[in-house]
Amino acid sequence: MRKLFFILILILASETSYSQVCCGGGVYDLAVLSLNKRALFNVGYKFDNYMGVWDADNQWRDISQTNYQMTPSLSAAYRFNKHLQAGLLVPYIFNVNELPGLPTDGSGIGDVVLSGRYEIFHEYALYKEKGKIKTDKVTPYFAVTFGMTLPSGKSDENANSEIDITGKGFYTSSLGLSFIKTIIQDKFQLGTDLSWQHSFPKSYTKYYNQDIQPYERKQGDRFNFAISGNYFINFYNSVSLAVSGFLQNGYSINDVKVENTNESIVNFVLSYTYYPKTYFRITPLFKWNIPSNGFGSNTTGSLLFGLSLVYYIENLDDF
Repeated sequence: MRKLFFILILILASETSYSQVCCGGGVYDLAVLSLNKRALFNVGYKFDNYMGVWDADNQWRDISQTNYQMTPSLSAAYRFNKHLQAGLLVPYIFNVNELPGLPTDGSGIGDVVLSGRYEIFHEYALYKEKGKIKTDKVTPYFAVTFGMTLPSGKSDENANSEIDITGKGFYTSSLGLSFIKTIIQDKFQLGTDLSWQHSFPKSYTKYYNQDIQPYERKQGDRFNFAISGNYFINFYNSVSLAVSGFLQNGYSINDVKVENTNESIVNFVLSYTYYPKTYFRITPLFKWNIPSNGFGSNTTGSLLFGLSLVYYIENLDDF
């Protein structure tokens, strides 16, 4: 139970930040199942208040107008066996802003996310030695993660304006590694998540629903990272702090790289989890950026509040 919460926080910490000033992508977070859980159903909500943007020279610029995004979502995950599990996330995006010349709001389904992980090692696994059952207290948790983001949201190709954007518009694959090690048993864990995202080229025939001369556009590859510490107060409560971010290569048009379009950011995530029952979890969280020069490039900075309610189905099989 504790391991699954920690993995969720790592995934959340490495969450995508959007390059649009007022709106964006729709990538939300998939919870992860521990060995004693067969499946889960998650209802999530995020309120993301945009404070400003970093330009191509890493300089911070405040946004004086109101800009925020609300994202309710539904997700589910299923464990197939001891090593393999998969998940599905469906977000819905609400954008609100006061930017001159734009509508005040827009909404629509976000980009649907498919995800999976193959777990190579589990912490505290049981093994037999000379006829005795023992517990492995040395080997950390280690998994290979993979996924695909589907462009089900509205992008700058088919949205009527920037406020209508609810997705990136690209098919994006991801491949990564997840590592967790308990430092103090039943009290403190450290973990790291690393992933590489690759977006496939997309042919544009429209821009904001207006016919244009066709061209091919490709989003740059992205490296995501997250380092997190989790402290267990007791069996029912825990807190976590994570530092995360990404580095993304620039866009290209017709295989020609567009200058000064690289993106980067550093995020901080603080969360609290309460387990009133073994099959139910409540997790509020707070994510923020440092609104100062040097902490991002070509992306937005924001204050985000999130809430996750998760219901688990117990695993009765002996993995």
